[in-house]
Formats: sequence, C-alpha cells, structure tokens
Amino acid sequence: MTIPESEGTRRRYESPVREARARRTRAHVVATAGKLFAARGYAGTSMRQIASEAGVSLETVTQTGRKPQLLLAAFRDGFAGDPDAVNLDALAGPAGPADLPAVVSRVAAGVRGSLPIWRAFTTAAAADAEVAAVRAELAVVRRTEIAGRLSAAGLAPEGGSVGRLADAIGLIMSHEAYDHLTAVCGWRHEEYVAWAAAAIQAQLTLDWE
Repeated sequence: MTIPESEGTRRRYESPVREARARRTRAHVVATAGKLFAARGYAGTSMRQIASEAGVSLETVTQTGRKPQLLLAAFRDGFAGDPDAVNLDALAGPAGPADLPAVVSRVAAGVRGSLPIWRAFTTAAAADAEVAAVRAELAVVRRTEIAGRLSAAGLAPEGGSVGRLADAIGLIMSHEAYDHLTAVCGWRHEEYVAWAAAAIQAQLTLDWE
C-alpha cells in the first residue's frame, strides 16, 4: 500500500532541492556580474546586461542583490572562491599558527584571481559614494582581521601596536602592491609571492611601538 505524501511532506523534501537551485542561480549571477564588471567596468555594466548575459530574468538579478552588493559578492568570489566569504578563513585557513609562506601563497592567489574586479571596484569607488563606503568598510574589516590573525598566531608585538603591523602587512598583500609589481614592473606571480613572504617576515622582526 502506498501512502500518499501530504503537501507538507512534499515541501519538506523539495525544499533542499529548491535551496540548492537558488544557490546555483545566485553563484551564476554573481560570476556573470564579475565577468562583466571586469570587462566593462562598474559604470559600464547594467543590471539588465547582467540578466541578459546570465540568461535569467532581471527580477532574478535584483533578488540576488543590488549592484553594489553584486560587486562585493563578485570580488569575494574572485578572492576566496565564495561570494559569501566574510573573512580569510576560506582562503588562508583558520586563524592560528600557520606556515607563513603557504598562507602568503594562498592569499596571493586570491589577490591575482580578484584583481580585475578590484580594479573595477577602485574605479567605481571614485565616482560612486555607496561603492566607496563598501570599499572603505572592507578595508577596515581586513585590517581588523589581519590584526586578529596575528594575535591568534602569537605574532602580535609585545607592548606594541598590532594595528600598525597589520597595516604594513595589509599593504604588502594589497591588490595595489600586487598590481604595481606584476602589471607595471613585470614581476612574475611567483616572484611577488617570494618577496611578500620575505617582506612580512621582516616586518615581524621590527619593534612596533
């Protein structure tokens, strides 16, 4: 005898399927937005263009997020491989003692992967106050996170300013530094990684008051 499923049972079983489909759609929209932002710039990309390129409705795109939110999600996706990543854990591993060259290598790979989006981010921030605010908040969060990871790894200067050390490391591992050394100066990615690891190690030996 077959017991017919109630409406509530069907919904309960179908819900994970719908959720998975929604996640895939969102990831596709964010990835498409990232490609367009990188190729055409933030100002040159409209929500309707994103919808057309992704093969979805405009409503689907707007439900995924507003344009500044899509830009941030696309950056996170390029940097950490996750549009919802809010810290370095997905890319660099959990905070705590770690192999510095390996961590630098992983973060540098994220910087390289998100560099086109970051360029669009920077250009947009100069003309759009909302994007500028998102970028500024991202910088504050990243500084706080670097300081926290230094403390968790036992690398914070004793009696000194972990914030200033975090500033120095943030500069070394910044998109701007990577872009200048690789795109302007012609360094290979591997040369940047080696330099960044050595530069950070040198910062750890300084007396940060």
